[in-house]
Amino acid sequence: MSKLDDDARSGVRNHKIGFIFQSFNLIPDLNVFDNVDVPLRYRRMPAVERRERINSALDLVGLSSRMKHLPSQLSGGQQQRVAIARALAGDPALLLADEPTGNLDSLMARQVMDLLEQINGMGATIVMVTHDPELARRAHRNVQVIDGQITDYKPYEAHSASVTVLHPQAADATYG
Repeated sequence: MSKLDDDARSGVRNHKIGFIFQSFNLIPDLNVFDNVDVPLRYRRMPAVERRERINSALDLVGLSSRMKHLPSQLSGGQQQRVAIARALAGDPALLLADEPTGNLDSLMARQVMDLLEQINGMGATIVMVTHDPELARRAHRNVQVIDGQITDYKPYEAHSASVTVLHPQAADATYG
């Protein structure tokens, strides 16, 4: 990656990596369908293929019936599922999830984590950053990072796809 120019790196990000953000990063003036559509348009994907991918991704996250709703009309858990659908619609090889449950209550967090595990079971590799030890325990592999340095690494048995959790340690937190 470091040897690629900016356009090539952008292409890899756009075609190979899906991003799930803690703050959802949905566009408030666009409905659910259009929010999922945005990264696909950057790929210059034909409309028919985009529509199929969007419908499939929204089906997977259970939001097909909400595709015409604006983000402000959705719960936090639904907004996070839209963010997941947006990442999945591009069929990425890798999903990067930054505190995907950080803005959710514990019930919604478990439901989102269940969804991520389902997606992982379908073959997607997921790298998730979390401060939540309960969520970290659900991963196949954990890597602990303090001040940019790996301080604890727990190996795992080889899987075709894995959930790896990177959990930066807060000064007042400990992890088992």
